[in-house]
Amino acid sequence: MSHPSEDDLLRYSDGELAGGSAGRVAAHLKACWQCRAALEEVEATVGACVRYRTNVLQRHLPAPPEPWTDIYRSLAEIDASLDHPAFTERLARCFAWPLHHVRQWAPVAIALFLAIGLFYRYRLTPSVQAAELLHKAIAAANTHPVKAHRLHVRTSAHSFTRAIGSTRTLALNSSDRAELNTLQGLFRNANYNWDDPLSAKSYAAWRDQLPSERDQVSETSSAYRVQTSTDSGDLMQASLEFRAQDLEPIMGRFEFRNQEWVEITAAPDADPAAANLPNFPAPAPERSATPHPASSLEPAALAPSPGATLGDELRVLTALHQINADLGDPLEISRSNGVVLVSGAGIAPERREQIQQALAQIPRVSVRFSDVAPPSAPPAEPLVLASPQAGDNRRLQSRIAEQLGGRTNFEQLAAQVLDMTEPLMARVYALRRLEDRFPIDVEAQLTAQDLDALRHLQREHLAALSQQTEALDQALKPVLPSKLRQTPAPAFSSTAWQPATEELFQSARHIEKMLAVMFGAAASDTIDPQQLPTDLAIGLAQLRAKVEGYSHLLANTEK
Repeated sequence: MSHPSEDDLLRYSDGELAGGSAGRVAAHLKACWQCRAALEEVEATVGACVRYRTNVLQRHLPAPPEPWTDIYRSLAEIDASLDHPAFTERLARCFAWPLHHVRQWAPVAIALFLAIGLFYRYRLTPSVQAAELLHKAIAAANTHPVKAHRLHVRTSAHSFTRAIGSTRTLALNSSDRAELNTLQGLFRNANYNWDDPLSAKSYAAWRDQLPSERDQVSETSSAYRVQTSTDSGDLMQASLEFRAQDLEPIMGRFEFRNQEWVEITAAPDADPAAANLPNFPAPAPERSATPHPASSLEPAALAPSPGATLGDELRVLTALHQINADLGDPLEISRSNGVVLVSGAGIAPERREQIQQALAQIPRVSVRFSDVAPPSAPPAEPLVLASPQAGDNRRLQSRIAEQLGGRTNFEQLAAQVLDMTEPLMARVYALRRLEDRFPIDVEAQLTAQDLDALRHLQREHLAALSQQTEALDQALKPVLPSKLRQTPAPAFSSTAWQPATEELFQSARHIEKMLAVMFGAAASDTIDPQQLPTDLAIGLAQLRAKVEGYSHLLANTEK
């Protein structure tokens, strides 16, 4: 580079030269004696000036009339006022900034508006639409009276028809009855109303209790459809379809986290009596059982008589219980057109006659039978344990067989236990049907005499259940850990017998599943074969304690 000027050398000496220029001057000084000598002369001159000011000039100057003003303190006050301006000043700056920086804030504002619009369109708007649609559907349903109607229920393995409204319909056979109760447990665990699942009110009640949900609303020329997905609860996704003309629910689909799905569609109702019947053709009048005039099939003949009451229905249940017709016979009981309607399908002639005789002396009863048998379950295929725990299950069965002295003894015990489980579950289902038919609000309407009859039914079922549980426990005693047999059961969550019945049912149902897995009648990925004997021993101990606690609960209700 060329030699720096005297001005650059002076600024370099004072440290006022910019960084890049200072570096170039420093590099030049290392190689240039001439410039180093010039820099030394500049520094010597500056030093002479400083010494003259200090030693000569300051001694002869007069004293200042007043102290110098501290400009640094004033500058600090100015800086503080700029750092903490008044509220009005800050507000003015906020409004003034966009006017002077349009190019900076305009793209950000446009992006923000687009994001808000997309959120409203794809997140908020569907939720608002779903809530509004459900609200309108509930209002439309409240404008006309509730009537009994039928629903077609379809799952991955079953299909049957049930009735809702003023009556409740049971499954047509043992397979459908088990599936019906399993579905009821699924819906209850998901906090969804199983009594009337195809209704806007039930759907809205489930949706409103979700901590978070994602809604979709679609529309066709004839129907509206709302779909809700959630990351919480057992029910993963549900949808409900409404008829456009009157917002009447016509179809619903429910998908659970255990991969089970349920489709429910509204079935066209016939006359009010037929709405409570199972899904089989109505019998011809000449084939129906008419043991006495009170059980005639003609509704007109029953019009003059007083309507059937809860007490009449309870007397029918008591009469059927006396011949054990409430433990598995494909019968349905409902009140319709002023009578207690007892209907059945595929019942043998001898059994029909027994039912007719049992009901012959009860007034206001109509009995209907059909020769068309309900659809039977397909034949069971050979069991194939394809789950990852299949090997552990086989090892468990081999160990049990070794404890019992051979495979033959194992098979005998399996047949004995599975045969004992069926009547035990029949008693549990009977108690649960009483819970369904006499909820707390309905039970409050019973007279003292009818309430005694209900308690009598419950005590008889409970006594049989206690004996069957004890017999099952004794049969399994050789293969279960003995030290866990006295494990106490948790207390019932309610003092009312209706919720306690559901807890008792779930406990018995769990034991039924564990026994089926232990003895090779079913496969399950949720039951660990290694813990199965221990879990089964604990479950049986808890079931015995629940049966005893249920008995005490009934006794307390009678006081």
